Amino acid sequence: MKDRLNYQIPIKGLLLILFELCFGLKFELGGSLSISEIFVFCYTLLFLFREPMFEEKSFRRLVLIYFLLFSAQCASEANVGSSFSNSLKGLAITVFSFCHLYFLINAFKGSRNMLPWAFVGMLIRPVLLGTDFEGNTLDALNGMDVVYLKFVIAPLIINLVMLFSFFNDNIKTSTLLVFVGLFFLLLGARSWGGIAFISGIASIIITAFKKIKFKYIIVMMFAASIFAYNSYTVYVDRVLSGKISGGNSGQILRADNPYNPINLLKVGRTETFIGAIAFLDAPLWGHGAWKKDSDYGFKYTKMKSHYQKLSEVVYVDDVDLVPCHSIAVGFGCYNGIFAFTAGGILLLAFFYMGMHNIFVTRRYIIISTYFLIIFAWHSLFSPQSNFRLTLPLYMAFFYTIFVYKSKEFHEAKVRKYKVLEAIRREEARQQQAEEEAANANEETVTEEAEEIVETKKRDYAAEFRKRHRKLI
Repeated sequence: MKDRLNYQIPIKGLLLILFELCFGLKFELGGSLSISEIFVFCYTLLFLFREPMFEEKSFRRLVLIYFLLFSAQCASEANVGSSFSNSLKGLAITVFSFCHLYFLINAFKGSRNMLPWAFVGMLIRPVLLGTDFEGNTLDALNGMDVVYLKFVIAPLIINLVMLFSFFNDNIKTSTLLVFVGLFFLLLGARSWGGIAFISGIASIIITAFKKIKFKYIIVMMFAASIFAYNSYTVYVDRVLSGKISGGNSGQILRADNPYNPINLLKVGRTETFIGAIAFLDAPLWGHGAWKKDSDYGFKYTKMKSHYQKLSEVVYVDDVDLVPCHSIAVGFGCYNGIFAFTAGGILLLAFFYMGMHNIFVTRRYIIISTYFLIIFAWHSLFSPQSNFRLTLPLYMAFFYTIFVYKSKEFHEAKVRKYKVLEAIRREEARQQQAEEEAANANEETVTEEAEEIVETKKRDYAAEFRKRHRKLI
């Protein structure tokens, strides 16, 4: 029976809609904060230490890893001598990430049917509250306004497909996701388009897994990889020929070898590679949160312009900051090896949960696949702010299903153990009964044999006396 939204919105569902909606209501408090983030912070303070989930080993481990990450960041900020406001902004990302995650775990643990309400909130937020990006839908769909396309139109449509897939988790919906991905790839929103396209292909393969033999999965994955790369080369050909000129097509033209996706990634996500170099320059404690690149004579900004093959150094937006467009690399770049290790363990743990969920449960396979791929993408190629804003939704979904399935497996194991114990007890009882019956039969046979011997003795004695009388 398919999941369906109730006509009456449940209290938790309404709360999730308002929660996602209020991420659009922001104010300045030493940095940009939303009403929802203040809410989850207060919620965590009120309920965390009375939380029965502390009895779960997995939740205690989660809290411990976050605590280790936070401690490593505190030690780093103290050693690099960052200003109090910069340190506070850096530490706040980890604190609000945990609070956001904790709230969503509590929302999802009662029922995974709460997830659609979060999608509903994300869909109506830009409609009711607008966005930080001004633009025109027609220009975006014509490929002339890539910023509005990437940050408004693409996530809106893909979230709509995810909501639809919650109720129609089948190959037809996966195919729809493939075409949506191709559509955005052609328009120039490569990140969103690529994630949607790969998610659709992967979910088709995984869905087919239960219908075909395992040995054919490798063949299908190989074929899918060839198809994906051929689609990429078609896109590059169209850009080089001038048939596609909108979006981020200029990055294709600046790449050393545009047919090599890694080269394109170095141009499109240069900050990630620069952040890794900055991490290696200060591996122990990092540079500190919101470190100004001007302190290094704009060393990293110039390096970024060199890798992007720009004719001149571009000083825009985050000019004064050391460039780093990666959550995972950012842990090391800003706070050194200890934060990088703790943060890496945290991200890998959730990635493992996501992988586990895909191959253990067949429900919500499209959402699970999409969440896993976009989680990996954000972890590697998105700014640090995504650690508190977007990743908690994916992590809460991974955690909830993982814990639910783990409990289910444990209960099944316990049930199996109890059944086996009952079978063993029954077999032991039957064996004991058989032994008792055998002993009883043996005693009966022995008694009968003794009676026969006594009878024979009596008969022999009588016969002897009879013959003795004749002799006398």
